[in-house]
Amino acid sequence: METSTAQQILAYLAENPDSTILQLSRALQVTPADIRYHLSILIRQNLVLPSTTIKSGQRGRPARSYKISYELKPNNIISLARAALSVLLSNSSDNSQKIIQNLAIQLFPEKSNKAGSLTPKIIQLVNHLNMAGYAARWEARPNRPCIIFTNCPYRQLLSQFPALCEMDRFILEYHLDTRIIIEQHIHPEWATPPTCQFSVEVSKK
Repeated sequence: METSTAQQILAYLAENPDSTILQLSRALQVTPADIRYHLSILIRQNLVLPSTTIKSGQRGRPARSYKISYELKPNNIISLARAALSVLLSNSSDNSQKIIQNLAIQLFPEKSNKAGSLTPKIIQLVNHLNMAGYAARWEARPNRPCIIFTNCPYRQLLSQFPALCEMDRFILEYHLDTRIIIEQHIHPEWATPPTCQFSVEVSKK
């Protein structure tokens, strides 16, 4: 199977951290323009980071170097998250609901500064959610707006902690200041449904 340029870049940086675009271009026999293009995507996906190391080239100004993001390095974050959530949510259901709401506010503490119409608030919130990996979008449907997630950032935890879907609902409700209804959510193990969908009440809570 042919390896993509992005995969080649990740493999090379894993073995050669702090490499420049020129070094990657020469090693992979790909044009610098192509390297820049794929690096920009990998950086947006938080898979590659610009390094603090600046290398002097043969000509011109020093060249920026790049390295693998810590996101790709071995870690025990999922196990830690499972342990922490088990401790937090092991109490009564009433207290668990408050904990879920507090987690939602901690994850997205700053409410929209858009006043008036609901639409600017939705657009701003969708942008924030996408920065957190939700792959979100929204649709203006006939009855009410719908916010759609094509990725669940917590899918690895969802089977044990289905309350995380309620956390997502509360995030939307908290920031849009209106009632949110879960229409469907991504299953932790099955391919369907492929998205989470939340309907947005137009009237205030």
